[in-house]
Parts: sequence; C-alpha cells; structure tokens
Amino acid sequence: MTYRTSTAIAATGLLAAAALCSHPARACGGFFCSQSQPVNQAAERIIFADNGNGTLTAVIQILYQGPSENFSWLLPIGSVPEGDELGVASDIAFTRLQAATNPQYNLNTVIEGECRQARGDSIVPASGGTAAPGALPGDSAAEDPGSGVNVEASGVVGAFEWTVISVDPAVADPALPATEWLTENGYDVPPGSAELIGPYLDDDMYLLALRLTKGSDTGSIRPIRLTYAASAPMIPIKLTAVAANQDMGVMTWALSSARAVPFNYNALELNEARINWFNASSNYNDVVTLAADDAGGQGFVTEFAGPSSLLANVVWPELEEEGWQSLRGATYSGFSDIFQALYARYQDYSGFWDAVRRAVTIPEALSFDDFRACPTCYSNQIEFSPTQLFDAIEADVIEPVRSVQALIDGAPYATRLYSTLSAAEMTRDPVFVFNPDLPGVDNIHRADRVIECDSDLFVSEAPWRIDFPQGGSIRGTPNQVGQWPDAVNQQPPNFRVLTLAASGEGAVLDDNAEAIGAMLADYNAGVPTPAGSADSGGFCAVTAPGGTGSRRAVPAWLALALGVVLQRARASRRRAG
Repeated sequence: MTYRTSTAIAATGLLAAAALCSHPARACGGFFCSQSQPVNQAAERIIFADNGNGTLTAVIQILYQGPSENFSWLLPIGSVPEGDELGVASDIAFTRLQAATNPQYNLNTVIEGECRQARGDSIVPASGGTAAPGALPGDSAAEDPGSGVNVEASGVVGAFEWTVISVDPAVADPALPATEWLTENGYDVPPGSAELIGPYLDDDMYLLALRLTKGSDTGSIRPIRLTYAASAPMIPIKLTAVAANQDMGVMTWALSSARAVPFNYNALELNEARINWFNASSNYNDVVTLAADDAGGQGFVTEFAGPSSLLANVVWPELEEEGWQSLRGATYSGFSDIFQALYARYQDYSGFWDAVRRAVTIPEALSFDDFRACPTCYSNQIEFSPTQLFDAIEADVIEPVRSVQALIDGAPYATRLYSTLSAAEMTRDPVFVFNPDLPGVDNIHRADRVIECDSDLFVSEAPWRIDFPQGGSIRGTPNQVGQWPDAVNQQPPNFRVLTLAASGEGAVLDDNAEAIGAMLADYNAGVPTPAGSADSGGFCAVTAPGGTGSRRAVPAWLALALGVVLQRARASRRRAG
C-alpha cells in the first residue's frame, strides 16, 4: 500500500484527535456524468469497518440511473490500493443488513379495566410497521507528460475499469489538470467539478476513478470494497452534491470497538409522537428529513447500536454456506444441469451474469443477450469447464457477500446511522468517531396501546391511548384506530438534538421534551371520550340525527334534566295504573 505523507495516522485510541489533525477516511463519492443524460443518484449505503491498524475497509453502494457508457465514479482516497484492497461487493449484502437493522415500531395491545362482553367480541392488536447500496494494480506510477497528473495504479475489478491518479504538489491549482485528464480519458466531467475536487487534492488525496468495461450494462454496477489509510470514517458528501437528489438518503454502518457517533454533524433523537405507530413505514423517512432540516440540514439519527454478535448470520448465514458447498460438490450431467442449479439459487445475486460471461464460451454468431434469454437452449453449443464456472461463481457472487459478513464478525460493535440531505446541505463532509461511553440503541421500538375499558362499553367502543417510551401519551377514539392524528405534525420532529464526541454523554443543543409533552396534553384534552368511560367527565353519548354510530357529547346538566323528566313520567304512569 502506498501512503501519502500527510495521511499518517495516530493510534486507534486517539480517533478524536486524529480526526482533527489528519485525513479521515473518504468513502462513497460523486458521479461525473454526461449532462445531456443526467444521473439520478438516489441513495447511498456505506459500511465502514475499522481494521485497527490505521486503515478502514469501506463497502460502498450508490444507485445509478442512466446509460452505461456515461457511468463514471470518482472517490477521493488516502492511499493507493494494492493486492486485494480493492474488490467488488454485493447488493444483497446491503439488502440483508438493512433488513436486520431497520427501525421497527411495534404496538402491544393492553386491556385496562373490563369492557362489556358480547358474543364474537374480540380485540385485534394493532402492530406498527417497519420503517423505512480482475487485474491487480500496477507496481509503479506513470506520469502523464506535461499535465502534472500521475497514474499511480490501474486495473480491472468485476465489470469496472479503475485508475488511481495524483497531481504534482507543485501545481498551483491541482483540480484543473485532474479534470482535464479525466475529460481526455473519457470520463464525463460536469461543470463546477474542479471546485468540488479541489479541496481533496489540496489535502494531498488520491483520486480513484471507475467506469464500466466495454460491453457491460448498468446491471453490472455493483458496490465496491476498498481498504485504505484512514483516521476516522468520512463521507465526501460535498463531492456527491454534483448529482444528488432532493433529500437523498445516506445510510451508514460503522463496525468498530464502540458505538459510532457523528463528530461534526448533529446527533438527532426523533420525536416518537411524530411517527405513525400504526404504519411507521408511511412517514418515518419524512420525519427523519424534517428532523435533519430542523437541525440545519446536517444531522444523523442513530437507528441501531449494539454488539455485532446480534448480526451474526445476517448477511451470510451458515446454512447458506453449507448449501453452497453442497451445490458445488454435487454430480451433474452437463451444462444445462449445472446452470439450472446455479440459476435457481443465485440469479438475483450481484455478479451472477458477469461470472457466467467470464466462465463460458458461446458461438461467435450468438450474442450474450440472446444466450442470456435462454441459456439452456444452447447447451450443446456452449464450451465450459465446470470447475471454472464454479470458481467464477465463488469469486464474483459468493465471496463478495461472505466478505461483508466477515467484516461484521470481525468487529465487536456495530452502529447504523441515517440521514437525508439535499445538494444545498452538502457543505461539510460528515466524520464519524467511536464513543465507548454511550449506551446501545435498539432498532425495535415498543409501546403499549392501552384500551381503556368500561363495563358499559364494548371493546370496539372504548377509547385508547398509546404510551410512548420517551414519556407522554396520545389518546384516540375507536374510529381513529389505524389513523395517526394530523395534529402531531405541529410538534417538533426532534425530541432532542445533541453534539457528540469520542467520549462522554455529549451536549444537548435543543431539548423539546417539555414542549412536546405540553402539545400532547393540549391535543389529548380535545379528544372526546364515549359514555361510560372513566374519563368521560359527566358526558354521555347519543346518536346524532341521521347518522348511525355517530356520537355527540351531551352536557351533564341536560342529562340530569332528562333523567328527572323520565322519572316523573314513570311515576305518572304508575299512579294512572
């Protein structure tokens, strides 16, 4: 591994100080693509693993929409990758890891008191929803004469051609020759790129440029895995701004010895009353966006933090490893038999078709697209080695998933952080450090939905309340089950906003607990309660004219007067009888 002198790293235990005086890890990155065919950079998912030796491994996924010939990807990095330090990863690893750590908001239904019973009367618990990325490098650098740009290394990994370049430190404005070199070598460089990459080059960073090999389609775009010199994880979000969507999601997992926290962004604790506990996926992302905006557009929610042992077998289960070894050791009758067995299990895995393309030889007159449409139709025309085909699947499909599980298993602690940012908010690269003093964060949130029973009310008529883990409650009527009140949209999206560091509990910048409690109390005071409820306060319920089951409150004095009239009427009838 080749290092820049300026990227020397302090000891692992000095992460906070190192983040201030040396280069943090830069992962993720931005697209340089044709302006006539704009890119949609819809979301980013990144896994950082602290290797404990002054390097980080980053697994990086970015979604891309656009023609394959215009795809290019640029990453500022602190060292030149060597050997297996640069490789491909798998989308399915992100899918499985995200599913295992997604926030969930679950309601436990509790009966308080005793409701009137009727045949067939039952309680249906309400449950919340789940809320909701080749050739080895050369041994020496080659200078592009007269440009000041040095080609440090290049190669092919998966369907990507890659090159690492640097710029002569003597060049006054290193961004200009870098963007000129990228343009001359077929990378689409949008206007304003020089201003974006300039700060990274001024910090003596290398640039890793990737693009698809000829003949590859966008289906071959997959995450990459990169190991490089670093002091702390950093996302170069400023570079990402060249092609970012409005409120683009940024999801980060950090694997290390302790909980990861945003060092130069705010830490956000969401107001649980803003989440729709009946269907959290319907508005969770909107609440995160509002919370980030409320904190100046730069804040992360910690969605999970705990021992990585909780994620064992999540990305690559032991049963799946056993299944792969069994499949590889089986006996087959020919290409069609082998292909069908592989296709049935791995067709949706990243790299499957790239592995097949690499391991089989098809007739010159047959296009790969035609072969892909019906592989078994050409079984007698295919040349292949079973060993080479299984080796290709192992290298391109299995190992990229297995290696992510190995990163998880190799770290004591895992943290997931999430935010949304728009281009205008991408003015500062978020840095993450590790804080052993903070407690874990469960991604599964639980609350009680309490049915407030009364002997005069059926369960379906009883009012309810939800008691939040943060404190406070929200009340509702029977016809509101499954509906979250719009009134909570007036509440702050953040319960608290904090600044955190590599130690201690941090500082509270904004505490909305009292205001949220008062707003909940005001809302609850206006929620009507049916007759017979312990909290009805002397109101009874009658059927409104023209409506079945529609109720309105009757003042206590009127109810009392009606009672007196009815008693006198009964007495008159008795005397008359």
